[in-house]
Amino acid sequence: MKKLRIAFLFILLIIIFATTFYFYKEKEMKNFLTSIEEEKINVDKYYIYGNHLNIEGSINKKFSNIKNVKLILKSNLEEIEYDIKYDLKNNFNFYISKYINKGINLEQLNNNKFYILLKFIYKNNDIEYYGLKNNTNYKKTTYYTISNYKKTINFNNIMNIDSKMNNEKEIYDIVIDAGHGGNDPGAINGKYYESHLTLEYTLSLKEKLENLGYKIKLTRDQDKTIDTYGINSRTSIPYESKAKYLFSIHFNSSEKNISYSGIEIYTPNNMDLEFATTLSKKIVNNTNLDYSTNTGFKVKDGVYVRTMNDKDIENLKNEAQKNHFIPYNVTTSTPYLYMLRETGGIITNAFVDGRKDNIKNEYYNSNIAPESYLLELGYINNKNDLNIILKEKDKYTSTIANTIDEHIKNNS
Repeated sequence: MKKLRIAFLFILLIIIFATTFYFYKEKEMKNFLTSIEEEKINVDKYYIYGNHLNIEGSINKKFSNIKNVKLILKSNLEEIEYDIKYDLKNNFNFYISKYINKGINLEQLNNNKFYILLKFIYKNNDIEYYGLKNNTNYKKTTYYTISNYKKTINFNNIMNIDSKMNNEKEIYDIVIDAGHGGNDPGAINGKYYESHLTLEYTLSLKEKLENLGYKIKLTRDQDKTIDTYGINSRTSIPYESKAKYLFSIHFNSSEKNISYSGIEIYTPNNMDLEFATTLSKKIVNNTNLDYSTNTGFKVKDGVYVRTMNDKDIENLKNEAQKNHFIPYNVTTSTPYLYMLRETGGIITNAFVDGRKDNIKNEYYNSNIAPESYLLELGYINNKNDLNIILKEKDKYTSTIANTIDEHIKNNS
């Protein structure tokens, strides 16, 4: 009985200490927030691509004698510091990363409430903190973690990240898109249809990723035609599922007078290409497929970036003129492949907004999107590639699943 009383008192003391510590830290945080500058810096753009939050901002103010500026995430328990790119020549402006899939990794943050601030360090070592205020049309944005939390970017007084447990069921980690399907067979070589092979590979990859613990959503799970745009379509499912990653599975085909072979992984522009490079290398190392012999749009071995060229833009303008609608806002920085462009909202310059034949990407102006890759897993009209594709499905999908798993764990 005496031991029980001692244990009870010990637990009670821990509760009292924890409660006192919590309220002390809360008071400390309130005091800190009242000490920051009243003037705030504008957030002109913010977005979440994959699992990274990126922020761009400015203020119409001239600073002098600045030694450095850092972005700070501050909770009542910790302060995390990030390097940023900034310009002090005229008015102050900043951004976190030039890569859309880099910035603040939301998977790596503890589930505390974080305030997002800029820390100005002067040459005399004085420090000023500035809060961030919203200068965008996005009042709040919610990210769903792989560990089953939701992190909401808010602007209650100053920009912050608030975390809560996620109780919603239809939330997924990864979307896999089996290219083509139904009345769209894709590339054909005799009895072999791209649409059939992409579905086989997709179902195999889904099983392997689910065995690794991930929640997977497919754009199609049978040989059927699926809409490109609209609710529950090929491009909307990645948004609707709240997925962190999208992999669109394809097999390539070259013109009759050209003989290409090998792996090609396509990404949007302005991406950090480390994961795409690793995935391409792992596929080459673990299957009999080699890097593609196609040099068009190649940026690294097995890694490709295709954006609109001047001819593409001219064709779109001519189409708009012919069909009497205002031309899309397209530049040579706009991704060409719609499964990379239209699944990234404002981040990848999605532009299908309904002006043509009332065809609309409902999420073309979204500021949150999955990190997307289009995988061309060999040339179906190349005899050697086709033989590898038919015989090494398990090697392919095991390699892709394990590489995805390794990447996610290294970034969580």
